[in-house]
Amino acid sequence: MLFLAGAIGFTACQNVIDEPTLSCPEMVFTYTTEGKTTPLNLSSSLLFRAETDSGGQKYVSIEAISDSMKVILNLFDGMYVDSLLANDSIKLKTYTFSRKTKEQGGLVMVGTRLPGYDYHFPDTDSSSITITRINTKRKTITGYYYYTAGGNMVKGQGTFQNTCYTSLSR
Repeated sequence: MLFLAGAIGFTACQNVIDEPTLSCPEMVFTYTTEGKTTPLNLSSSLLFRAETDSGGQKYVSIEAISDSMKVILNLFDGMYVDSLLANDSIKLKTYTFSRKTKEQGGLVMVGTRLPGYDYHFPDTDSSSITITRINTKRKTITGYYYYTAGGNMVKGQGTFQNTCYTSLSR
């Protein structure tokens, strides 16, 4: 009987998907590929800064999940002088990534979950993240993204609206 109770307790504590860690009730986050749109839940979202000798850069990292996939958006913006580095605003523009040209401003990674395994992330060929609005008072960010991988054979796009973020101060 003790063995059975231990086995039940062990399996009850396991979690096969990442649980959303942020409450963001007005958020809408989607991923579309091959005509199918998947709604995603926010797992983490950070805006942080890195200082250098000549100013600093701002980074945004957003992770959204479903039971079968994970989308990660990473962008960096800058150089900022010290007085502008402290606030949360970033430029409303398109940030791009290209493996071919080594452009590094807006990386999108999309992973699929294989049954019984973790996520598999193919190498991103190119991607873009367009920021259309950032509300520094409510700490939300809105925009859309595009992604290709696998020799440009896999393509997808999505939107994120009113996505909450946590700002890490310097």
